[in-house]
Amino acid sequence: MSFLHEALLVAAAQGFLLCAVLLSVPSGNRQANQLLVAYVGLESLHLLFLYLSHPVEQVVPSLPLRILFGFRYLDGPVLYLYVKALTNPEFRLTRHELKHFAVVALWFVWFAYLSTLPDWWQMTTQELQHKPSTIISASSQSIILVFYSSLALRQVHRHRARIQQALSAVDRFDLRWLEWLLVGMIGVCAIHFSVDLLRLQGVLGSEAKAVTNLVVTALLIYMISIGGLRQPQIFTDAVREALAALNSARESSPQEVMAEAEGSGEGMAEKYRKSGLDESRRRDIWERLQHLLVAEHAYLDNQLDLPSLASQLAVRPQEVSEVINIEYGGSFYDLINQHRVEAAKVLLRETQQRPRKMLDVALSVGFSSQSTFYSRFKKLTGMTPANYRDIEAPEGPLEVTKGLAPVPPQSAPRT
Repeated sequence: MSFLHEALLVAAAQGFLLCAVLLSVPSGNRQANQLLVAYVGLESLHLLFLYLSHPVEQVVPSLPLRILFGFRYLDGPVLYLYVKALTNPEFRLTRHELKHFAVVALWFVWFAYLSTLPDWWQMTTQELQHKPSTIISASSQSIILVFYSSLALRQVHRHRARIQQALSAVDRFDLRWLEWLLVGMIGVCAIHFSVDLLRLQGVLGSEAKAVTNLVVTALLIYMISIGGLRQPQIFTDAVREALAALNSARESSPQEVMAEAEGSGEGMAEKYRKSGLDESRRRDIWERLQHLLVAEHAYLDNQLDLPSLASQLAVRPQEVSEVINIEYGGSFYDLINQHRVEAAKVLLRETQQRPRKMLDVALSVGFSSQSTFYSRFKKLTGMTPANYRDIEAPEGPLEVTKGLAPVPPQSAPRT
């Protein structure tokens, strides 16, 4: 037994073991966990297929082994449904969702065609692996996975846009790890496709494909399993209430709410043209909102969400969301965290504040984590907080951004 053969068996066994671990998780999104188990199981099944087929090159594969090759057509649909279950609190595996599994019909049609070819049933594994029809089948699996990974990536982006409309701290819920994994998966499919093209030209053999599958598939199994296990519950009661408050009064669909974060300016004004909130009232709410943030430093609450801010203004959450989208041109999340960054800039420019750790600065202005503080600060200023402090302290000019809170709570607000 070769090292590659042993490695394929070990990787497949570990994948199935991870399935058992995921199934034993007592809490979290149960339906999402079940779909994650299905995805990891399919990837592990593919490794098992490679283990069964690779060393027996002079043996004619059985009918079940030939059919097993086509199960990888299901990877893309299962991955996409996992992401949907993770990002949609109302997700159910309905008949409409099950239609995605019809993609496996492509394999059975192709299989039926291949079975009519002369001598196809008598070919050995080695002969089949070098057949253009087998390589084309593998390439089509990669294309389908790219398509569904792109759909899943779009779903993650919409989810992030939606929660940013209602929450000021989203680092635990924004699925950044999954976004990077999906991007990596698209890149992996490109590698698979390139290897298949080289196999069609006779440059690479079947062993190169097996090694690529082993390394890439094992990494994907570990990464998505660990990410799924570490991902906290997204739709807690607080998150559900915040999102429900955003949707309830104007009866918008989740898709419409997610679309709000993608527009600004005239596009937003057109969207809200029939909202019933006239310009004078909108301006009044915006001015009171500015006062609440600049003078009363409401952004310091690291759990601040849209309903609680609306409650302080004595208006509906939907009205606050509309005002922010039109007057500010961004999401609730962007607005609150820009105020926090401006407050942090003031602290970083003060010489007496220099001994403070960055985490302390982040927490003192309302951020709930140092990583979010660094990412938002760099996005808005083009530099890290440490670089900003080195440049501006001790005698840097005091910046004031119009309409944003320039001072932390321990200082008197400007007039």
